[in-house]
Amino acid sequence: SEKLVRVLFELARFHAPSTIFMDEIDSIMGQRSGGCGASGEHEGSRRMKTELLVQMDGLARTSDLVFLLAASNLPWELDHAMLRRLEKRILVDLPNESAREAMFRHYLRPVISHSPFKIVTEVDYALAAKLTAGYSGSDIRLVSKEAAMALVREVFERLESVLEREGQSGTDGITVKPVLTKDVEAAITRTKPSAKLLVTKYSEWQ
Repeated sequence: SEKLVRVLFELARFHAPSTIFMDEIDSIMGQRSGGCGASGEHEGSRRMKTELLVQMDGLARTSDLVFLLAASNLPWELDHAMLRRLEKRILVDLPNESAREAMFRHYLRPVISHSPFKIVTEVDYALAAKLTAGYSGSDIRLVSKEAAMALVREVFERLESVLEREGQSGTDGITVKPVLTKDVEAAITRTKPSAKLLVTKYSEWQ
C-alpha cells in the first residue's frame, strides 16, 4: 500500500546510507493506460504507484544517501514515469561459458548431501557449460536440480519396493549412484532456455 511505501523510504532515510532493492518492479510499476479508470486498475494500486514516484522525487531533491536499485525481467513494460526516474540502465546479460561452468560447480558440488544418503557427482562441468549456451542462471539451477532429483526419485522408488517386499523401514542396503554427466545431459534435453529468444529485445531496449 502507499503507507508501506512511505514507511519504507522513511526507514531508508533513517538508516542512511542505505539501499532499497525492488525485485520484479514491473509487477507494481507497469504502464498505465490513459483515462480515469480506463485500465481497470484498482484505485489503491494507482495511489501506491503515485506514492512511489513521489518518494523517488524526494530522494532526488535531498542529500540523503539512499540508493534505489530495481530489477525487472520485462523492463519495456515499466511505466514511463518510472523509467524517467531511474537514472541508469544496466543489462545483466546471460552467463558466458566460464560463468555457466562455475554455476554447475556450485549447484552440483562433488558431495551434494550426506543425510540420509550420500549423493556425490561425477560431472564434466566444462561439457555441461558448452551444452547450455543461451541458458540463464535460473535455467542452469533448474537443470542441476533436475539431474539430482532424477536419482532421488529412483531411490524413493527402491525404498517403496523394499517396504512392500520386506515390510520394514530403514535405509540400510540402499546405495545411491553418483550424478553423472549423462544425467546432466538428459536434464538439459528436458529443460529449454527461458530467455534466449529475448536477448535481442533486451539489447535493443538497453
